[in-house]
Amino acid sequence: MNRKQQIVEFSADLLRTKGFEGFSYQDISKELGITKASVHHHFPKKMDLGLALCDWSKEWLLDGLQHFDRHGTSQWNRLERYLKAAVKHTLRDHKMCPVSAFYNDLNRLPESLAKAVKAIDVLELEWVERVIQDGIDEGEFSSVDSPKAMAAMFVFTCKGAIYYARLHGEDMFQQSMAQFKHWLLQP
Repeated sequence: MNRKQQIVEFSADLLRTKGFEGFSYQDISKELGITKASVHHHFPKKMDLGLALCDWSKEWLLDGLQHFDRHGTSQWNRLERYLKAAVKHTLRDHKMCPVSAFYNDLNRLPESLAKAVKAIDVLELEWVERVIQDGIDEGEFSSVDSPKAMAAMFVFTCKGAIYYARLHGEDMFQQSMAQFKHWLLQP
């Protein structure tokens, strides 16, 4: 792995544990045993690093979604795999979704970085919408007025429940998502 890749990989870990504004070039240089000037050489501004982290996050997300598509045995199973990954990363590994990690800092991000985060967010929502639409088309899910709105509700419920579960326990997350499953699968 080259130095630039090392910086991105380590920064991705910091992003998922501290948020974008929660770490500095000093943190990176100290951990990797390099100078801050070396970090600045590869990423002159933190926004440059942020855009690289968006690229990393997009690839991370796409890898996961493609895995769920390849291994899912039904449309609900694809969504269930998404939920299990959320539990693993957030509750077991104690790391945030890299896309969600940017949310707390959105009002402080430069517009170009906020747009890059939104593009990844849209990619995630579109995947969930496609899975829901496929589930409706195949008769697995109940018909809904708007698969797009249902996809947004699914993602919002999942992300909200996973963060509340950090304080209230995993059972809260499981109950919330079981209710969502009931909504989708009821005749």
